[in-house]
Order: sequence, then structure tokens, then C-alpha cells
Amino acid sequence: MKIGSSLFKSKVAQRIFFLFVCCALIPITVLSVLSFMQVSKELKEQSVARLQKAAKAHGLSIYERLVFLESDLHLTSSLLARDIEILSFKELSKDYHNSTSRRFHSVSVLSSSIPTQHLYGQLEETVAEELKTSIQLNDQKATLYFKFQPPSFARVFMVEKIDLSGRNPILLVGEIDTTYLWGIGHENTLPPATDLCIVDQSRNVIVSSFQVPSQLLHGITFADDQDATIRWFEYSQDAHLFFTSYWPMFLKSRFVAPTLDVVLRQDRQTVFSPLIHFKKIFPLVVLLSFWIVLFLSLTYIRKSLVPLEKLKEGTLQVAQKNFTSHVTVTSGDEFEELAQSFNEMAGQLNQHFKALTARSDIDRAILSSLKTKEIIETALQRIRHFFKSNGVSIGILRSRQPDSIRTYVNKDDSEDITIEEFLKVSIGDTSDLLTNSEYSIVDLTQVQPAYLSTQFAPHNGKAVVFPLFLEKTLSGVMAIYYHDEKACNADDLYHARQLADQVAVALSNAYLIEDLEELNWGTLEALARTVDAKSAWTAGHSERVADYAIKIARALGQTQKEINALQRAAFLHDIGKIGIPVAILDKPSSLNDEEYELVKDHPSIGAKILEPIAAYANVIPMVHQHHERYDGKGYPNGLSGENITIGARILAVADVFDAVASDRPYRQGWVKEKAISLIRDNAGKDFDPKVVEAFLSILT
Repeated sequence: MKIGSSLFKSKVAQRIFFLFVCCALIPITVLSVLSFMQVSKELKEQSVARLQKAAKAHGLSIYERLVFLESDLHLTSSLLARDIEILSFKELSKDYHNSTSRRFHSVSVLSSSIPTQHLYGQLEETVAEELKTSIQLNDQKATLYFKFQPPSFARVFMVEKIDLSGRNPILLVGEIDTTYLWGIGHENTLPPATDLCIVDQSRNVIVSSFQVPSQLLHGITFADDQDATIRWFEYSQDAHLFFTSYWPMFLKSRFVAPTLDVVLRQDRQTVFSPLIHFKKIFPLVVLLSFWIVLFLSLTYIRKSLVPLEKLKEGTLQVAQKNFTSHVTVTSGDEFEELAQSFNEMAGQLNQHFKALTARSDIDRAILSSLKTKEIIETALQRIRHFFKSNGVSIGILRSRQPDSIRTYVNKDDSEDITIEEFLKVSIGDTSDLLTNSEYSIVDLTQVQPAYLSTQFAPHNGKAVVFPLFLEKTLSGVMAIYYHDEKACNADDLYHARQLADQVAVALSNAYLIEDLEELNWGTLEALARTVDAKSAWTAGHSERVADYAIKIARALGQTQKEINALQRAAFLHDIGKIGIPVAILDKPSSLNDEEYELVKDHPSIGAKILEPIAAYANVIPMVHQHHERYDGKGYPNGLSGENITIGARILAVADVFDAVASDRPYRQGWVKEKAISLIRDNAGKDFDPKVVEAFLSILT
């Protein structure tokens, strides 16, 4: 195609040309510059944020290692405290010695009354004498001692007092392997291209992976505010600019030790290395843009503006997400081909967005639930319909039965009913799944793995298998079944793999919630037993009260949420008795007025104990009011009738019934019939008649 100078004789052509150049080149240049500046800014902000998170994460990991080290040292201290003769160390097992020595260079026993003894390693006598005179003993906490020895970095010692009644104080001293503690050296746990420095509040460098300049130390504010968010700064050293972040590691809550600051730094050049290539090609991109704009403008001017206008209209339709709009051009040249390509692109975008919309619906459906079975059933139905398959199965592996897999199946002929199976998975199957971690296609006419559903008979199509992973551990298998020779295409495989990962994440969240729920109830039950154990006469009282209360609540038709709150309140209703002397609780005779007033304080004490726990806000009124009487003669506030929360009215009945039916130091427990009569006779006085009626119904 020849382009002559006569082309520019037309004023319309000139105007189009200059407008095209100005409208294309200027925005490209401005956008490129702004993009470069924005990317630089975002890169810096993200780097600083990442560095701050890394400093905090590394500080927490150091604290966690200190806790592990304290546990090791405390175990040894406990063994020594139990039998001083163990100082011969013949009773310490070799396995314990080996596991501890990987974290300590040496462990020794120091005392003014006996010679220094060594579990393993060797502690210099000069250091031992320094520790004897420098360490302030603490019965509750281990002490961290930092021995500075420039130019080398500080040695770290953990010291714990061995409690031997009637003997001189004995110190158990362990010199910590700083390679393990700080996470640098051959056990480096730092992010790539990151340097570490640990300093105390006196700006003493405890350890560092680089030469520490004074401007870095002066940049650290050593604030006591743990919630401070701005803990980073920049400094220059040897013509290099460094981004530096620090995080204070507060040790006083658990150790006798100063606050340490974990300092991480990164070279600015390393942070901005992705932009170096961009800066080199930036002028070429601008130049290339100019030539492309020039060529396209000249070409389009020569052609009729009608096809361009139609393409413009089609592009606007696509921008408005109308992918069904087609452009019709019959010019017989490149515009016609472009229009055809445009139509094909719009069709592909239409299919792609439909797929994304469907996948998004599946994602929301899966992640909207935190119950394992609901997640699996939803995923099975949506995935089978989305991929138009003959069936889908999801198998779950749990650590309690590593050779068994619990499989849920949804078939196209089952009307969305989930079928449950228990299958076996061999070591070979596990190895195959780990090897093909993305996906594998199994020809059911050739092999039928034991972990695949038996609902799809052998010699019947194919199965596409997607292993499910939680924290890089195989946790299950998702399989999509086809009766014919069809299998997923590349796009389907991609979407299926993404959905498999999403299912794994959803199941992980569900497992976490289930585990937390079990931990919560276990903690409450343990706390109830702890409260009951304060007196030998109340053992099991809170659990029995909880059992009665749950049955009464169900008889009253309360919701499961209300029942759960009531159960928590039942476990905790007597927690305030922690503040009542045991002598009063176990007194074999009647209480005097002063003692009775102390006992009457326990509901208020319990409410104050629970007050800081926001999650127990709905439990506190029940704990506080469980000794209120329906006629208003109870304590602590003299509430009556409906002013007393329904949970407290239920607890009142359950509590009194179990109390009178159980032995106490001042009387024998009543027979069941007498206890029931007490509850029945006091309906409308001490107790809510509706609650009494429900209570009597559960006893028949």
C-alpha cells in the first residue's frame, strides 16, 4: 500500500491525522510516566509493608523458639528438682539429650554449694562465675542473659532457678544456639535478600547479618507501644539506600529480659530491580508507539471511515459487556477480517465471562458455609452441573484413619442426592496423587483405583482426578466422571483445578471452625470442673446443671443458638465461687450472716470475671441472675418475673434441684421425690412456673 503526500491535501485527513497522533501518543506517554511513578510508589509501599510483616513474623518466631527452649529447660529443671541425685545425669535419656542439644550449645548446673556440673557441652568457669553474680533469681520466670563480647556477637544464656526446698539456690543454665534462635546462618529463615539485626533498648547489637551503622540505631525509636504501625525508615550507607523496618519483641511477660527490637532491612536497588528493565525499554516503547500510531493513522485515513465507525460501535458494546453484539463489514479488505476477528473475540469473551460467572457462583456457594458436609454437597451439585458431567465425587482424608477415605458422590441420575461411601487408599495411590498434584485422567476401562467411587462401574468412561491439598498435605480427592470418551478441555481443567483449590480452602476453614468449637467446649468443661473441684462436695455439679438446663430449654422450644449460650452459662454459673473461701464452701454447719453475705456475692463476682470476654456478653446476665427469685426475693438485685432473663430462670431450677439432691457438708442429699416436690411447691415463688412445668416434663 503506497502512501503519497497528496493524502494530506484533505483538511479532514490532516485533522484526523493530527488528532489521531495527539490522542494516542500523549495519553500513552502520560500514562506510561504515571504508571511508572505509581508502580514505583506501590512497589515501595508493598515492600515496606512486606518488610514490616516479615519483622513481626520473625520476631514472633524467635519468641516461639524461646518458649520451646524454656520448655526444654523447665523439663530438665523439674527432673533435677524431683531428685537432686539426678545431678549425676545417669537418669537423663539419650533421646532427650540429643533433642535438646540441637538447640543448646551447653546445659550446666551452677551453685555455690556444689561444683559446676554439665549435662552436655562445656561452660567456661569465668562465664559460670559471671552468671552466678549477675543473674537475679526469679521463681516464676526464666532469665535471659546476653554476654556481649565484641567484635563477636552476643552469647545468649537462659537461666532457670531449680526449686530445692531447704537447699542453696541452684541455677540451670543453658547457652542457646544462636543460629537456631535468631534464624540466621545455616538455618536461615529470613526472606530472600533481607538482612537481620537484633538490638536491645540500650542500642547494643546482639546479633546482625551486616555491619550496623550508627544511623540505623538512631532510626529506631524503641517505643513501648506494641500497637504502633509506623516502624520503618530509610537510611543511606556506602551509597546504598536501605528500607528498614523493626518490631519490638516484648519478653517481660514470660521472661526476665529486656525488650529486643527485631530489625530487617532491604536494599532499595533490590526492591526496585523489577523496574530496571522497564526503564531501559521505556523509550523504545514510546518510539514504537509513535510509529504504530503513524502507520495506523495513515492506513485508516485511506480507507473508508464507515468500517472504523462500525468497529468503534462494536467496541463500545463490548466495553458495556454486551458480548452478543456483532460487527458487519463487507469492505473486502483487512477491515472485514478485523470485523470477523472481533466477532470471534466477542464470542470467546462471552463464553469466558459466562464461565467466570458460573465459577464465581460456585465459589460463593462453597465459601458461604462453614460446615463440612454442606460445603461438599454444594460443591458436588454445582460442579456437576457446571462441567455437564455424569458425576462428581469428593473424598476426604483425615489423619485419624490415613488408609481410609470418606467419599461423597453426586450422580446425574440421583436427583442431587449425595451418596456417602467409605473407601480405602493405599500408599501407592497416595504416591500417585502426590506425583500428579495438578490433575490426572484415569481411563476407567483400564483401571479402577480403590479411592474412586464404586458408583461408576469399571469399563465406563473416564475420571479426571484432582488431589486436594491443605498446607501442602494431601487431604482429599475430587473426581469428575464422564461415561463417554469426553474429558475436560484445557479451560475446564483450569477452572476445575481452581475450584478444587477453593474446595480445599473452604474445607480448611470448616475444619478450623470445628476444631475451635471443640476447643471452646472443652475449655468450658475444664473450667467448670476446675470451679467444682474447689470443693469436694460440688464435683460434677456444673456439668449436671448443664445437662438439666439443656433438657429444659429443649422442652421450652428454644433455638440451638439459645441452648448453646445456656450451656456455656451452666458451665460458668458458679465461676464466682473462685472468690469465696473454701472454709465457707465446705463449712459443715449453717453459715452465719457475714458468711452468707460473702456467698451471695458469687454471681456478681462471676459476672465481673466474664465481663472482659466480648463473646460471652449473652452469658453474663444468666450467670449474674441465676440466684434471682421469681417473686423478687432473690439476689443480688432482687429482680422478679420476666425481668429475669429466661436462661437464668432455667438455671435456677436446674441449680437448686442438683444442689438439694447432692450431698453437702452440712446435710445428706435429698431423695429424688423430695427434691422434685421442692421444685413443684416453689413454682411461682422461687421459680418460673413455665420452667418448672418443662422441668417436670423431662423427668417423666
